[in-house]
Amino acid sequence: MLEFVFGKLKKAVRTVDMYLERSKYGYIEKLPKDFKYPEGGLYDIVYDSSCKWPHNIAINYYDTEITYKELVKKINRVARALKALGVEKGDNVTVCMPNTPEEVYMFYAINEIGAVANMIHPLSSEKEIEDYVNRAHSKVMLVIDISYSKVENIIKNTELEHVVVVSATRSMDFVVRAAYWLTKGRKNHIKKSQQIMLWDKFLNGANKFVGNPHARVNANDPAIILYSGGTTGKPKGVVLTNLNFNAQALGAKYLVPELLKSRYSMLTFLPNFHAFGLGVCMHIPFYCGMRIVLIPQFNAKKLKNYIKKYKINILVGVPTVYDYMTKIKFGKKELKHVKGAVSGGDMVSQSMKEEFNEFLAAHGSKGMLHNGYGLTEAAGGMIFSPASVAKGDSTIGFPLPDSEVLITDLKTGKPVEVGEDGEILVRGLTVMKEYLEDPKETKDAFVKVGNKKYLRTGDIGYLDERGVVYFRGRIKRMIITNGYNVYPSNIEEVTLKSKLVSKCACVGVPDKLRGEIVKVFVVLKKDAGQRACRKDLAHIYKKYLAKYEIPREIAFIDELPKTKLGKIDFIALEKL
Repeated sequence: MLEFVFGKLKKAVRTVDMYLERSKYGYIEKLPKDFKYPEGGLYDIVYDSSCKWPHNIAINYYDTEITYKELVKKINRVARALKALGVEKGDNVTVCMPNTPEEVYMFYAINEIGAVANMIHPLSSEKEIEDYVNRAHSKVMLVIDISYSKVENIIKNTELEHVVVVSATRSMDFVVRAAYWLTKGRKNHIKKSQQIMLWDKFLNGANKFVGNPHARVNANDPAIILYSGGTTGKPKGVVLTNLNFNAQALGAKYLVPELLKSRYSMLTFLPNFHAFGLGVCMHIPFYCGMRIVLIPQFNAKKLKNYIKKYKINILVGVPTVYDYMTKIKFGKKELKHVKGAVSGGDMVSQSMKEEFNEFLAAHGSKGMLHNGYGLTEAAGGMIFSPASVAKGDSTIGFPLPDSEVLITDLKTGKPVEVGEDGEILVRGLTVMKEYLEDPKETKDAFVKVGNKKYLRTGDIGYLDERGVVYFRGRIKRMIITNGYNVYPSNIEEVTLKSKLVSKCACVGVPDKLRGEIVKVFVVLKKDAGQRACRKDLAHIYKKYLAKYEIPREIAFIDELPKTKLGKIDFIALEKL
């Protein structure tokens, strides 16, 4: 009974505080054109939000609510714990986690002390994790318990001195934690030592550090390393700065203010180890004082429950999610709290856009589907579509303030006329600093047109007379499955590790649920059998590829089709 009364009182205090703080600081729907960009770090943005909206809910995680005031306190404690481990400004700290509160605390704590967050997909293979840790020369790592065994196998091949292990249930209530331990957690055998520790022991280390862990950082200092295939398909570490993401947050508030209000909530299931999830689903909402509902592992069957239970206002996802959502049965007014949706990771078709907008309207929502566009090298999102252009066919919107899009001819590299197709080039404050320790690839990623330097996107599009950007397709051979980028050249290279494979080619095959699935065509060596090859490839794929990269289909073929120029005919393969 007392707990119920306390909960009601706490909610009332938050409501009053929200209005008082909004009045005190001034709540504006649109930012002036001459606004100033933050000069500090990512942590400073969250700290500012904690001053403006201290009692607003920042994170909702399986009914655990964390206010902005509490969020900053937890980040500070993690920052002190990192300092106690000897992490200094400029060090690279690896984070191999799904979306959990601990991952959020660690990410911003790394930034608070002036270090750099090296973000790794938890489903990465052992070899990939080893490679990413070594590229960043990380000495400290945070890893989810279900991925710990892979880290244990490669730790001796790295410079890691401290590995912190945490469960996704750590911030859930006792009943959920107990159920997880009985079903899965007890199977995760963590060999604790001076080098390997659990989250609680790591946190207790904060007591050993005396002083202020906060380090003054500059806007252009490196803040994050994310991994992308870039324009060549080979995984590279993309070094992004504080300004890249802070400028994105400020610019998004300017372009789509109708979606970014402090009283709104956002469903955050896109992973924070991807630029789109990190920027659009976490940092932008935090800049705006919003509530994010963290989902560590997305389950399409639970989507309806997430939306209804947490009264989600803003949805952010990939096209396949919205396609799936239209198949769910909702009541006539059950989506009235949905104010809008943002699609990224791949282009949504005009028919899909219209179908989804009709679906929202039929269930009480006045919102619509907005396109977003970006790439890891540009902080995941640098073009957004405000309501005024969101319904347009193939529209991806306007570039952020102080950003520019240029369309160039695919053959000559010269700028084209308005309305003409060409490669999309971008420049602006969200564009990466460099590829990690790879000056050649960094140089190749940019092109100079006139006296300006632009980032090549590898995508085809055009501009209209208003400056609105439209998307046509991709130059590079890239497969997008469930919103994840898969690079065929990497799959082919791994496939050829089998001594039974003579030749191979990888393509993307349309799939209603995932958008595309990975399919590999294999030409066997003489006397090699299909059954033996499948078994061999299964072992190789598990070792060298992330789960989402592993081909869903393996087709055996006598010879790969060729074009008139003697190259592999990928279009013909896609039709087989």
